[in-house]
Amino acid sequence: MDLPKGIGTPQDLMGRFTSAKSRKLPWETNMRECYEYALPQRETFYRHTPGQKKNVTVYDDTAVLGTQKFASRLQSTLVPPWRNFSILAPGSEIPKDLHEEIQEQLDDVTKIIYDHINHSNFATQANECFLDLAIGTGAILCNEGEGDDLLDFTSVPLSELYLEEGPRNTIETVWRQHKVAANNIQKTWPGAELTSKVQKMEKDEPNEEIDFVEGVIENDGEYEHVVMEKDSMAVIFTQTYEVSPWVVPRWMTVPGEIYGRGPVMSLLPTIKTANKVKEFILRNAHLAIAGAYTGTDDGILNPYTVRIAPGIVIPVGSNDNANPSLRPLDRSGDFNVGDFVLSDLQDSIKMGLFNNMRRAEGPVKSATEIALDNKELVEDIGSSFGRLQTEFVEKVLKWVVYVLKKNGKIPEIKVDGKEITLKHTSPLAKAQDTEDLLVFQQYVETVSQLGPEVMMMGTKMEDVPAFIAKSLGVKQELIRTKSEREQVQQVAAQAMQQQAQQQ
Repeated sequence: MDLPKGIGTPQDLMGRFTSAKSRKLPWETNMRECYEYALPQRETFYRHTPGQKKNVTVYDDTAVLGTQKFASRLQSTLVPPWRNFSILAPGSEIPKDLHEEIQEQLDDVTKIIYDHINHSNFATQANECFLDLAIGTGAILCNEGEGDDLLDFTSVPLSELYLEEGPRNTIETVWRQHKVAANNIQKTWPGAELTSKVQKMEKDEPNEEIDFVEGVIENDGEYEHVVMEKDSMAVIFTQTYEVSPWVVPRWMTVPGEIYGRGPVMSLLPTIKTANKVKEFILRNAHLAIAGAYTGTDDGILNPYTVRIAPGIVIPVGSNDNANPSLRPLDRSGDFNVGDFVLSDLQDSIKMGLFNNMRRAEGPVKSATEIALDNKELVEDIGSSFGRLQTEFVEKVLKWVVYVLKKNGKIPEIKVDGKEITLKHTSPLAKAQDTEDLLVFQQYVETVSQLGPEVMMMGTKMEDVPAFIAKSLGVKQELIRTKSEREQVQQVAAQAMQQQAQQQ
């Protein structure tokens, strides 16, 4: 199969993949440790056997449970399932007097977009992506489906991912190495041109897995998807996209590094220390429960061969007079000190994973408590929130718009910030918008002290409801447009005039 112009030969592409793979090698030891202590079930950097036990070295599960809560909380506040987390809005180049009219049309488009998102597997794959994001880098591969299921998302493990950096620390080219069973190749890449070897394997050994390298390469504003057999470097599939199908969010980056560093990576020393302290406490508890004893013996105690374990008897030359035959061994260590140290470490881990939410006094949190929690989360995660909006939410929606527009489900629109922009309406985004509402409330309280006349003269009171609705994320269909408000005013004025005439 011929390659698109401008991306080189299969040998060139394999060379780029090899270089990207070598640049990731220094990260793998650190990433593997993060997965081992915080996400042991998702650790696939080394030999992986389906069903194998992976949490045998974990004694303290604070990081394991905290990472799962981190992913769930981030999903519920950034891209909540079955809710609109962003809406289409008129861009900066659209005249303001046309905004309300265009917004009504964009609301219909937004409804179609979320109908497709909510009926896809986006929610489940986003949660898995956020689990990897806790380590530093998540990845979702967006695929185009068929029929009514036009959207299909796949959370790709970090162990299969190899990145190339573009300008301004952006990710443009993404490589992936993974195995696919012979009988699933055509299902994965419809129309793939298989080599004779693979065709024979598809018939004789359909469950045999073959190693593939696939990459999405940026090429003059477009994205070329290329799939190659790793051993033969034969190109079996190519496709061109206007929008990259890869969504690769990062928690934070360090200058000169393309892979992200997440809260688990920052907390790794604390997590390992807590795990070791918990191991010592359990060993000490084992000794306290089963006990260890010293027993008299005519021989001489050899410290190099003695073993201290629960229920064991250690031979010694003599014991005290109270119990000359058998005596309990004095236990070293203090449970209270260990518990105190462990509790302090666990609190640090929970705070680093943003699990330190306030407890509700009643069985259910009030709306105010939830809003305060979201506000605190926005303040805690800082710049990472803006990065997630750019590298995750906006890229997902741009891909969805591209696929639905391509299949004629929505009209030709361009989400570029000029014609059409995105207004984020997730709980985290609303927490930011409420800051503007609080400022306005302070303004009202201050100006109202000067008298109602001054308030009416200095404030556009007729526009206040629309501003409050926008800040709180109220649906546009519930808010009157400017023309509708004028009609209501005319009707009210006519009614007052008729009443005056009757009087």
